[in-house]
Amino acid sequence: VRLADCGSFSETAVIQKISQPAVSQRIARLESTTGLRLFLRHQERLELTRDGKELLEIARKILAEHEGLELRMGRHIRESKGIVRAMIDASFAGARLARNLVDHKQGTPGQLEIVRPGSHCTWVEALEQHDVDIVVTGTFLQAGNVPTLQRVELDRQRGTTIAWNRVYFDFDIVNFSFPETLRSTILVPSEQLIPGYLPFLEKWCHDSYGTLPPDVMAFDTEEGARDACVAGLGVLIFPGDAALRMSMNATDLGVVKTFEFLLPDAFSYSIYVRVGERNQGVLQTAVRIADDFRIAKRSMLGQKA
Repeated sequence: VRLADCGSFSETAVIQKISQPAVSQRIARLESTTGLRLFLRHQERLELTRDGKELLEIARKILAEHEGLELRMGRHIRESKGIVRAMIDASFAGARLARNLVDHKQGTPGQLEIVRPGSHCTWVEALEQHDVDIVVTGTFLQAGNVPTLQRVELDRQRGTTIAWNRVYFDFDIVNFSFPETLRSTILVPSEQLIPGYLPFLEKWCHDSYGTLPPDVMAFDTEEGARDACVAGLGVLIFPGDAALRMSMNATDLGVVKTFEFLLPDAFSYSIYVRVGERNQGVLQTAVRIADDFRIAKRSMLGQKA
């Protein structure tokens, strides 16, 4: 499967962490065992034969079943041990929630495992495939509406926040013009951090202003994006009230909130579980997370006031 995907014996050897001759031997052994010729070797490329294509589809189905079985077994083992696995995003709010849950485990039923989003799959896939039991994350517009998942919205914010280092950028806060930011590198959330925002922003800039920024830096953490903005590496553009979420009041950044009328539901922060979830440990943990978030939010709003 790996060889068919990348089309190179040497690249397959690097990925599998074995020698190139070992890859060749395995393919030769597979062809000998099946009695089929699987690949045509050309000078610069490999080509699957008809038999190779048929066997590849069978192999993919076997791998998918194996992965599915591993995930189901993992869920069964967690349930039997009273373990709840929560995926919490890499936002400032997520970091606070994770710390609080770890520091006050006695308020959480059973054992709690906290994981961060990874690159191997999306948070939706992780929840649907039972790799995790709860997801806490921010989303843009309708990106979080998934029929198979139940959503509890914790916060909703309007518009877009734009921030910059005043030393390196001289935007006029009073007469702010968004297209001026598109001449600079922009700092935005990655698809892992806030799904749906980056594709929307690029399409909006192209359709509305006929241009795209010269460079885009996408961040998997809010802290990384804020620190890059403070360092003057670019102009930060995030959905919702990012100045409050990302504690920008402690910095000397220039900040503008815009497009509140056009994007009234720009950013949502929510808890997700599977539709029909009956595990009481999962449901009670979700309630605990919601309570912790609302307490932290009231505290932040009190400090702002």
